[in-house]
Amino acid sequence: MSWFKELLDSSLGTVAETAGAVIDSLHTSETEKTDAKRRLADVLRAHEQALEISLRRQLAAKQKVLVAELSQGDTFTRRARPMVVYVGLAFIFFNYCAVPFVQFIAGADAFHPFELPGYFWAAWGGIVGTWAIGRTVEKRGAANELTRLITGAKPVSKLLDIGE
Repeated sequence: MSWFKELLDSSLGTVAETAGAVIDSLHTSETEKTDAKRRLADVLRAHEQALEISLRRQLAAKQKVLVAELSQGDTFTRRARPMVVYVGLAFIFFNYCAVPFVQFIAGADAFHPFELPGYFWAAWGGIVGTWAIGRTVEKRGAANELTRLITGAKPVSKLLDIGE
């Protein structure tokens, strides 16, 4: 997290320098200038602390979600939540593995799997792709109404209520 702190320090330094120059040009007495710069430093420090607390809460929430997912006893949902993924994989396995194998055992000259319609591939690929993208976005921390709708996750507001 040192790169983040360096980035934050450099951006806050620029803001503080710019605001300091504005303060120098607006206030006439040295006491007022010093007081304004001190208040500005306090505001920037409070903002930096709020950002750090927010970042720590988000990381703790992500950690709790990942720990909960990995420690649950049901391996079926741990591997892939939507049943559509498994049903589609079963259709694909049956069509491209089981059917040619049965044809081979029956002595067929050529092995022809059934023609899976294009709408199967479009629907199944769309569902799996949307789920995978939504799950990836959710694990990276961008949990919003759309990602919860895609992944079926519940809001994690209670996870963010971590003591400081």
